Amino acid sequence: MDNLENQAKLYGEQMKAIVVTDEAEGTAGMKLVERPKPDVAMLSSLSGANYGDVIVQVHASGFTGDELTWPSTWIDRLGRDRTPSIPGHEVAGVVTALGYGTTGLSVGDRVFGLTDWTRDGSLAEYVVVEARNLAPLPSEVDFTVGAAVAMSGLTA
Repeated sequence: MDNLENQAKLYGEQMKAIVVTDEAEGTAGMKLVERPKPDVAMLSSLSGANYGDVIVQVHASGFTGDELTWPSTWIDRLGRDRTPSIPGHEVAGVVTALGYGTTGLSVGDRVFGLTDWTRDGSLAEYVVVEARNLAPLPSEVDFTVGAAVAMSGLTA
């Protein structure tokens, strides 16, 4: 068991996630580990998360081949190292918790959208996403299609 897995075991509920720690390794450096599951209690507090965040149980996600070369994979908005980071930005899944100030979504909603570039991504069982970056996913649309459409739709 490596240091990441040891750290994950110290913090409540766990989830599986793919992390990267070294830009030079590229996709060969991607590793499946246990990480702390997003904390619902913290998300609901004024100080725990960004206003309007939700937790999404990931049913499908996407990974852009060159995102491991993007600075935002490795540093936050203030230029601080944010490794180990979870890549992947396209997501489709079900809302499991609402953060403080969230409007327009409910627990149980099927959604799709994009995660913030400078936050952990969608290659995990759960992800925290700003509600404004999600849209309802109609029941007749498969989660895989939902995850695939956000980035390509913006590109088009």
